[in-house]
Amino acid sequence: MTKNLSVVAAGAALLTFGTGAVGGAAIVPGNLENIEGNANRGLPFNSSYFPMSSLRYQQVFAAREFSSLSEPFLITQILFRPDAVWGWSFSSTLPNIQINLSTTKKAPDSLSTIFAQNVGSDERVVFNGRLSLKSAFTGAATAPKNFDIAINLATPFLYNPSAGNLLLDVRNFSGGFSTQFDAEDTFGDSISRVLSTRVGASTGTADTSGLVTKFVTTSAVPRVPNKAVPEPASVLGILAVAAFGATSARKRKGCLSSNSSC
Repeated sequence: MTKNLSVVAAGAALLTFGTGAVGGAAIVPGNLENIEGNANRGLPFNSSYFPMSSLRYQQVFAAREFSSLSEPFLITQILFRPDAVWGWSFSSTLPNIQINLSTTKKAPDSLSTIFAQNVGSDERVVFNGRLSLKSAFTGAATAPKNFDIAINLATPFLYNPSAGNLLLDVRNFSGGFSTQFDAEDTFGDSISRVLSTRVGASTGTADTSGLVTKFVTTSAVPRVPNKAVPEPASVLGILAVAAFGATSARKRKGCLSSNSSC
């Protein structure tokens, strides 16, 4: 299925001349767009603060949170926001980070403690190398801070929420400092995580928390203006060419516990 969707996306890309791709965004959990989460977490990008020299981190996002976006779509950027109470402004470079995305059948609060069992068959490395992160720690006094901790994906990820939930899989090979991130620790919501303090571990510890996250997307099939809509036969021809070519008080500190801030 992934291969077929990739072919369609490649064909659609040939139609983008003179057209505009439809952009969108989704915040997960969606109910926290303008509300501060009830927790703060440092992992996976503030690991040296605890301290940890490496780690593996998986977080699942429920597919229902992307229902406002036309599917399938390409995820091009991932953003986080600093915790309004325990966060701070910063600018740093983490030496060695690998980020994978995939579609998983595992649901929030049901991730396996065996990392491999959570990974989907369409897994893709979307970032690998030195990761520069920064935050100005800005935002309204009575609202959460801005989503200004941005990760631009080197390889966009083609995601179809109808196929399953979204899995973020981060390997931090050498630690690094950043800030404490806004997070949510609520059983039954749309996120949860599993992590290990060793990047090469095959198993980890699961809990119900996760980072409040924003995904920036663009449609995998860009809109074509009415005046430039090609005839069906033309579209099929373009796709055929593509197919051919494609051959606060509640926040506490303490790692890996029920009140963990890492």
